[in-house]
Amino acid sequence: MNKNRLMKRMTALFCAIALTGTGMHTVIRADEEKPQEETVTETAAEEAGEENELLYADDVNGFVTRLYEVCLGRKPDKTGYMDWINWLKSGKVSAAGAVQGFMLSNEMKAKNYSISDWVEICYKAIMDRKSDAPGKKTWVDCLTNGVSQNFVLKGFVGSSEFAGLCAKYGVVKGDITLTERRDQNYGLTSFVGRLYNKGLGRTPDANGINNWCDLLILKKRTPKQVATSGFFHSQEFLKKNLNNTEFVKVMYRTFLGREYDVPGLNDWVSSLNSGTSRDSVMAGFADSKEFQKIISDSGWEAVSNKELAPLFNNVNSILLVANKQHKLPNNYEPSDMRQPNVSARMSTPMRDEAATALEQMFAAARAEGVYLVAGSGFRSQSYQATLYNNYVARSGKAAADTYSARPGYSEHQTGLAMDISDRSGATYLSQSFENTSEGKWLKNNAWKYGFIMRYPKTKQSVTGYMYEPWHFRYVGKDYAAAIWSCGPETTFEEYFNVAGGESYN
Repeated sequence: MNKNRLMKRMTALFCAIALTGTGMHTVIRADEEKPQEETVTETAAEEAGEENELLYADDVNGFVTRLYEVCLGRKPDKTGYMDWINWLKSGKVSAAGAVQGFMLSNEMKAKNYSISDWVEICYKAIMDRKSDAPGKKTWVDCLTNGVSQNFVLKGFVGSSEFAGLCAKYGVVKGDITLTERRDQNYGLTSFVGRLYNKGLGRTPDANGINNWCDLLILKKRTPKQVATSGFFHSQEFLKKNLNNTEFVKVMYRTFLGREYDVPGLNDWVSSLNSGTSRDSVMAGFADSKEFQKIISDSGWEAVSNKELAPLFNNVNSILLVANKQHKLPNNYEPSDMRQPNVSARMSTPMRDEAATALEQMFAAARAEGVYLVAGSGFRSQSYQATLYNNYVARSGKAAADTYSARPGYSEHQTGLAMDISDRSGATYLSQSFENTSEGKWLKNNAWKYGFIMRYPKTKQSVTGYMYEPWHFRYVGKDYAAAIWSCGPETTFEEYFNVAGGESYN
């Protein structure tokens, strides 16, 4: 064995800088405790180094070595080196998984690379080249806006360059699975990220941005709610104690996407100094065309109901849909119903969660001198059939279809709806109920307790039914508040992009 070959072998196997072990979990990192398992013998590693020029070989050995050198800036340590070779050869780890392990390792994090430098290493390690300016800017922007490093790594390992690199070294390419909310919809993540950057003046933290993205993806909050009551009512923002001038400047950057103009700044500051509330000023910015475009660009309105869709047909869900396009299971009856403890015209149960919310709403109204009376809640399919047939006999089928559901399509059968009246009952099931103090209170306050007016005025073409100011549907406080924030006439169908209309499916 010649001297040069011996030195290469010793360098590869006995490098002084140790990377102790490697872990096996969701992501294997290059600096975690390793499990006990069979490994390549030192003799085999020596032979590989001697026969195949270990540090530069076009095989698994070479693939692992370059990850050490490019990602960590050092030669491999013996233990970690042999672990990675075994995992790659056995199929326990793919090439993408190995890249993930090195790029997210504690050793890598300890280097405190800037976002720009970390992305540059991604180019070299995964694509075997220097960055191009436009591409690098895209990835840097992604990280600045709040996506995880896994999001970026997944983009890189999906490249043709990485596929070629894997083919060169004879390793299985694999892929990276994204599990965090911030990595599910870049438009929404970018929207939330700019609220952190512009509103709070800092980069997003993982837990915070994942939480906000979750609320937006599940449509439990609207973008406007997240910005106004979310970020600018947060203790973090309030503790900044900004004066009126600095407050308005933040409004310009966040809601208009630009710096202030002097006349506009002076007008807003003068308004605040004259007693206008900050919430009123914020509402003016939040309702601007500029912010509506920012929301539109985020893609929130077109968010897929991929995750919500199963809930629309789940009989245990408070988002169970019953309209002319969505029929309920034959003779469905909820299993968790009870009679609400409220003033009622008749015995009429609701699902337990909805009944509790109804009790809270009635109590709140009573505390304000408004006395509500429950009317019709749950209706069985057979009872709905009787009602519908009577209406058809009286008004004809076409007319009956505008105000009464066919059996199996009634929202009352979900156990989540209640018809409500005043104590006199004079306006029960009448559109004139909107003019009563009870009708007005419900219209403006029901959302606080998780209820929405299910069939608003002028929305018959959407809901399939005429205006019913007495019919309130429980959807939960989060969703009711989100729907209300879009306007009191916003329907369930419009908010959730659910099929509706006047024709039966």
